[in-house]
Amino acid sequence: MSLNPADIPENVIKEVVMWLVKVQDDDLTTQEQQTLLAWRNENHLHELAWQRAENLGMTLQKIPPDIGKQVLGRPATMDRREFAKHLGLLLTLVPIGGITYKYAPWQAVLADIKTSTGEQRTIQLADGSQLMLNTDSAVDLAFNDTQRLVKLYRGEIYIKTAKDSAQRPFLVQTAQGRLHALGTEFVVRQHADYSYLGVIENAVDVLPKDDPEQSQIIEKGQQTRFDSTGIEAPSPLDDNANAWINGVIYADNMPLSEFINYLKRYRTGVITCDESCHDIYVSGSFQINDPDHILHVLEKTRPIEIEWRTRFWAKISKKQR
Repeated sequence: MSLNPADIPENVIKEVVMWLVKVQDDDLTTQEQQTLLAWRNENHLHELAWQRAENLGMTLQKIPPDIGKQVLGRPATMDRREFAKHLGLLLTLVPIGGITYKYAPWQAVLADIKTSTGEQRTIQLADGSQLMLNTDSAVDLAFNDTQRLVKLYRGEIYIKTAKDSAQRPFLVQTAQGRLHALGTEFVVRQHADYSYLGVIENAVDVLPKDDPEQSQIIEKGQQTRFDSTGIEAPSPLDDNANAWINGVIYADNMPLSEFINYLKRYRTGVITCDESCHDIYVSGSFQINDPDHILHVLEKTRPIEIEWRTRFWAKISKKQR
């Protein structure tokens, strides 16, 4: 088996972090050891993630010291769980054959304003604008005499801009480009390979990082995705684009697997949905502040069963008749 694939997917990183936390907290039981072994054998990326975890001890010394001391220095006040989370971050950065350095993930760790999984936070900015961070998000603010800039490193934000007496532009920077708010209300989400924009009021000008001349204005009620070289044709705004602002998930005949992928952004731990659920759909309005209650409701109202390996690890499958 080759151990030099491309980046490990985020969902695999989250799963191996859960094992890191468990191993750091206590010795694994025999059953847990068997479950871990089964997980490693389930997919070659699982095994790669685990081997990277085991190799971290040999590679951490190569991290640039200015960054290492901020992220990897384990002070007496840092508990095992927090340390394991930091190790989990490094799994995205440390290859088996050496070490690479990616800018954005470190910035997310060191960002001025962050939310944890399941947390949302609203901030009134100095100019009167409103900024709201969704679950697991990280931003920096760079306001000066010439601009109002929000740097989005991870997650999702909602912005309602205020008029500025100095007429400074309001900008949002993502990994793929820059957004210029045209007196507006909008949401932005950072994905691994693209950025999402949903415009609720007025308009936003999108400028891809590598080709800003391809800029395009996205109007009220529209959404788009863009990468560093181009912008997708806008489409009507999705119902869930800003539903999270009100603490809600809307589902209209949504595939269960898609619904679970949305839900697990708001819950610490691992939730998987196996292939037997491919023909199960979800409809309704759900409050995202209690993901476990949503899972309980789904189990009562849909033909599914949930196997809890630990209280942080659940597997959903179709109920056998």
